[in-house]
Amino acid sequence: MCSALSPLFAENDKKSNAWLATGEPGTPARDAALPGYRAFIEDWAGRAQDVVNAHPDADPFLKRTTQRFIDDRVLMVRNMRAGPSTTYDDQAWADSMTAYEGPLTACDSLGIKW
Repeated sequence: MCSALSPLFAENDKKSNAWLATGEPGTPARDAALPGYRAFIEDWAGRAQDVVNAHPDADPFLKRTTQRFIDDRVLMVRNMRAGPSTTYDDQAWADSMTAYEGPLTACDSLGIKW
């Protein structure tokens, strides 16, 4: 599962970092970039979910934390709005990053990096 997810996680990292680089929350550039980032995450989540579903025998911890990361990202972008970030936005981002540590460490222990 890690080998199949690796390019998807690398893509997510690249797109998320590019979105963050558009500026602080509430700036015109960040607000303008939000619809595209939201569309990317929705598409990415579907592709990542397909990988999880295709590996029913994968390590349970890896599956649970990957599923949580996918779900956290979808919920986060569905609830974000243009303008300054809310406490909820900040907490959703932090929570998703905690979930991301699951596949990151599990795959790293297998020598799979992105």
